[in-house]
Amino acid sequence: MPPTDRARRLLSLDVFRGLTIAGMILVDCAGSGAVHPLLRHAAWNGWTLADLVFPSFLVIMGASLAISLSRRLARGEPLPSLARQILKRTAVIFAFGLLISFFIFDSPAGLRWPGVLQRIAVCYFFCAALFLSTGPAAQAAVCGALLAGYWLLLTRVPVPGYGPGVLTPQGCLACYLDRALLGPHMWAGALCDPEGILGTLPSLATALLGVLAGHWLIARGRTREQKALRMAAAGALALGAGLLWSRWFPINKHLWTSSYALFAGGLALMGLSACYWTIEIAGLKAWGRPFEIFGRNPLLSYFLSGLFYGLQGWVRLPWAGGISVKNWLDAHLFAWWLSPMNASLAYACAYLLVCLAGMAELHRRRLYLKF
Repeated sequence: MPPTDRARRLLSLDVFRGLTIAGMILVDCAGSGAVHPLLRHAAWNGWTLADLVFPSFLVIMGASLAISLSRRLARGEPLPSLARQILKRTAVIFAFGLLISFFIFDSPAGLRWPGVLQRIAVCYFFCAALFLSTGPAAQAAVCGALLAGYWLLLTRVPVPGYGPGVLTPQGCLACYLDRALLGPHMWAGALCDPEGILGTLPSLATALLGVLAGHWLIARGRTREQKALRMAAAGALALGAGLLWSRWFPINKHLWTSSYALFAGGLALMGLSACYWTIEIAGLKAWGRPFEIFGRNPLLSYFLSGLFYGLQGWVRLPWAGGISVKNWLDAHLFAWWLSPMNASLAYACAYLLVCLAGMAELHRRRLYLKF
């Protein structure tokens, strides 16, 4: 009799997690030319493919967290031990995020406090705390309350000089708080940080969608086919709800609006369902092996990719007129025969392959970052 999903490692989760890591590397590590449309975020309202990557990672993080903690609780691990590890992991992820921001992002104060890994750390901590202290019904209620509460905050609370419900970079409550509380420690030259303070609330709701999916994936008494189909149906409902809500509260990744959280989270659930079906049910595993490499070592994959990408911009080549390593590579490998946008995309793809090769060696040696 095959092992249950509760007992065995789900390859589909590793593959989907690796897909999101690959997407994050592509989006964050473009070349020196104009950013290709495939790697470009929406200017404000609306969405692009690049805008779907981060919420997909939060969904898979939530699902993986639920499955991992369920297994450890089933083994009888005490809550104090779990709490210590959760705190340690939160601190490490947040610290890695600050280190990446030091190398990559330029800000007047020299350090950008918000960031992708910082938001992941906060969402991980609160999702883990909620999972250990509540059940699925309460977690779903918190998810709904976060989305509704964020909508009310942004549409009802007035901003000095603008009033309530002005969803622009200048007049939005989330952007106003970022400027007031973060000051120079935010995205250089921006009126609103894309990983700002208030937007963490709906991001947590996105991660909780993943926690609920994790509950579903390890539930007993249901076939794998039922799990895949109902998870896809739940994703479609969330997507539809997000599109409907966007008539009054536009889809906006910069603000992580509630409609965006549902829309992007729903697409992520559908993507996870597709991976689960093709790998766990149909047995089509070969296509996912490269992504499994990233997915088995996600934090190290993202951290090292960001670190070395930042170092390429820092390190200068005196014999080439002081040009950075990144610009020199971009110019000599791609820019001389491709348009600026295509050169930028080619650089990102080549860098992704280099990262994959490096992580493949660590994977071969079974060197994983565990903490």
